[in-house]
Amino acid sequence: MKNIKTAIIILFLIILSTTGVLAFSSYSTETQKFDTSLTDQSTTVYTEPEKIYITQISSPSKELSASPSLWVKTLYYYYITRLYLPDLPYTYLLDENGVLYDGKAGGVGANLQFNDLDNVVLIGYLSNNSILTTRAEASLKELVESLSSEWGISEVKAVKLKILQEQNKFSSVSIVDAPTEFSNSLKSSLEDVKLSTEENHQYKVKIEDVEYNKESIIGSRNKVTVKLTNINDFPWFTDKEPIYISTKSGEESDLAINKVWSSFSKPLEITDQIVKPGETIVLEFEIEAKVLMGEVKEEFILQRVDQKAFEGSEFEVAITVTRGDNTLVQVNSPQFGFVNIRKCRWASCEIIDSPKDGTVFILLGEEEGWYKIQYEPGVEGWAMSRYFKKI
Repeated sequence: MKNIKTAIIILFLIILSTTGVLAFSSYSTETQKFDTSLTDQSTTVYTEPEKIYITQISSPSKELSASPSLWVKTLYYYYITRLYLPDLPYTYLLDENGVLYDGKAGGVGANLQFNDLDNVVLIGYLSNNSILTTRAEASLKELVESLSSEWGISEVKAVKLKILQEQNKFSSVSIVDAPTEFSNSLKSSLEDVKLSTEENHQYKVKIEDVEYNKESIIGSRNKVTVKLTNINDFPWFTDKEPIYISTKSGEESDLAINKVWSSFSKPLEITDQIVKPGETIVLEFEIEAKVLMGEVKEEFILQRVDQKAFEGSEFEVAITVTRGDNTLVQVNSPQFGFVNIRKCRWASCEIIDSPKDGTVFILLGEEEGWYKIQYEPGVEGWAMSRYFKKI
């Protein structure tokens, strides 16, 4: 009896596919225990959400209309086994009772490889009536406002999903204009929805490990390796706005390396990269001690520009700086507060840096009122000796 019932449902869906019904939606939740091995996640692309599209999904089957969960389950297998899609195109599905179902794997930001779905959150409404029920309207408003607030999405549009199927080939998916009745109904339902143009994510990260040499000779560079995991349920997109490793204080660091760090307070930026939920990445940056000997500490965080730190992102770098066998000089320029480091021993030579008072360098030699110093590992510079003191 169970096999006969399943066969009837599949037959019904095949009939629908030949009668002009263009949109089907399927929906996977853990409680429904779908066979997720049927999906092909290698074809999933991640694009930052910029639009919310809402489409109506109808069915003449009274059995499916009366049981949304069965409807969702049936559509799930139909999309994959009959339409040959790698997964569902829908991010969420909504029934007349206002119940939301998760759609394709990967959540918000994950899409099938179709241009019309790029940067889209697609919501399917399971109903034969183009007028939203009171419960469905309330749930949809809450979902749209939440997505808009999190991602800064201000475009919401009623659409229709068109699926073009060829024999024994993957189907293609495109977006067309929604029927006027559904479009007008949706516009009326969402008339008082509050939309945002600013992203308001609460970023969370887990610092898995931080590795570096705990002792460093002054003037040498030390590599810091940070292993971290995105523990949000959404991807981190960095193509438009980078994610930075930054000093916790936001102030310049004594461990900064000029022209190597993004700035004197930000050693590294993550850009043009998508960090998926649950994904672990490894970041590396260098530090250089140009301060007095002893223990030097710096606390770092992850953040967007001018935004608060990611939750759980704090980590500390603490090194012991030693002199080694070197003779050291410290910038001491009360009049100017800095000194010019030049490529050669003349005032007309190119300036390569202007370190501030207190910066420490290894002295390599002295010549006619000039100090030859180690500007960075393997690089020499020259500066007037009167702006230094030996330590």
